[in-house]
Amino acid sequence: MKVRIQIRPRVSRLRDVSIFTILLFIPVGIISPTASGAQVNFSGEIKPEVILNIPGSGGYDDTPLNPDNQLGIDDVMFRSEINLKLDAQGESSALDLWFQVKQFPIADLFIGSAAIAEAIGGLVGYKAAVADLFFVADPYIFTLDIMRAAASWMPADSVRITLGRQSFLTGYGYGWNPVDLANPPKDPTDPQAYLRGVDALDIRLTPAAWMNTRLYGALPSKEFAWGYDEILAGGEITFYAPMMEFKIAGLYGGAESNDDAYDFYPHAGATAFYIDVLGLGVYGEGVLRSRSRRNVPDTSDNTTDIKEGPVFSGLAGMEYYFSSGLVLATEYFYNGEGWDRSEREDYDTTLTALGGSSGITGEYYALYTPTYFAQHYLLMNLLIPWYAIDSMFNLNVIWSPESAAIIFTPNAMFNLNYEGTLTSEIWYSGMFSYDDAEKNESWLAPVNHSLWFNLRYYF
Repeated sequence: MKVRIQIRPRVSRLRDVSIFTILLFIPVGIISPTASGAQVNFSGEIKPEVILNIPGSGGYDDTPLNPDNQLGIDDVMFRSEINLKLDAQGESSALDLWFQVKQFPIADLFIGSAAIAEAIGGLVGYKAAVADLFFVADPYIFTLDIMRAAASWMPADSVRITLGRQSFLTGYGYGWNPVDLANPPKDPTDPQAYLRGVDALDIRLTPAAWMNTRLYGALPSKEFAWGYDEILAGGEITFYAPMMEFKIAGLYGGAESNDDAYDFYPHAGATAFYIDVLGLGVYGEGVLRSRSRRNVPDTSDNTTDIKEGPVFSGLAGMEYYFSSGLVLATEYFYNGEGWDRSEREDYDTTLTALGGSSGITGEYYALYTPTYFAQHYLLMNLLIPWYAIDSMFNLNVIWSPESAAIIFTPNAMFNLNYEGTLTSEIWYSGMFSYDDAEKNESWLAPVNHSLWFNLRYYF
């Protein structure tokens, strides 16, 4: 949801610059605007934002996930974001660059990890020392992320070869995409959020108008960074027919071992379809993985265990575009990687018993994944354009009937000038639990309610 409370420390992406320095030289040789007559476009976006957090009756620290407010959550927090994009398109080559600079309070980066390091490593006073530093240092930092850095070569009309960080988003689901095997899971409460690209060599073939094929080798995302010791191999075939599409996808995730602490990319096969029936879009997606990507809690030693055995997840949905511009979408998501009640209770038991003591690890905290926490979810999204005032309203509701959680994220967007280059957005994010005995993500969340205000300037 828009309230993204991250237990895991945010790591600066500045190291990505050195990794991709070579890649950035490749496109320059392939695409020269002066030599090949490529059309070059530069655009960007600046977004300052303020977040107003609303704590529950017990405050921010009255939750097993945030004992003593180790995350440093405040009533008022600020963010700023800058996106810079450059794309060039030639007759047989293309370049796509996208840099994102984000601003985070230092507390978001260090407080949680300092508290965990103090507890685990016995570093007495470390958390206090880090907190003291915030009073004399700039309380904000900027992190650089390379969202896209890819060069493409089209030796023929039916062939496109792309190397670098690129978009791999696929599927038809609004909130979830089980057929998307290469990307980390997206946030269904904010489906339009920007997704970082995947580092890969991608080959797309279009042998006929009714078929599109892609084969790729990609680098896996591990431990908050991209790993280079193992290569993923995958492919996807899409078939087109009048008012219908059908996808088949597969992924080879490398060697699997019972000694692995995690397996974010198990072997997988997936299918998806989309049918247009008189303006009503009906779609579905399903995936079968060799094992779960999401570990289960182990109360015996307060760590986590890989959930072995095949795991199936599936999605079914419908969307309809009304003549007025209103769009209605509804989905059901079966999350085979989600936890049943006993597993959620095991998780709560360990968090509650140990709190900030030496038994809790960041690995255990990281199991908290809203909207992927349980096994059954229902989504309803309503998009309402108001052309008279050049505005748009969106209502997004996610309900887990199994775990008694409701996540409610309405938002409104207003154009502030005729050119559409300056907009304003208002978000509300609410997480509700109507049965705390189910130990759902809403009950565990350090922040249940937030208001977000931002300005977006496009250039």
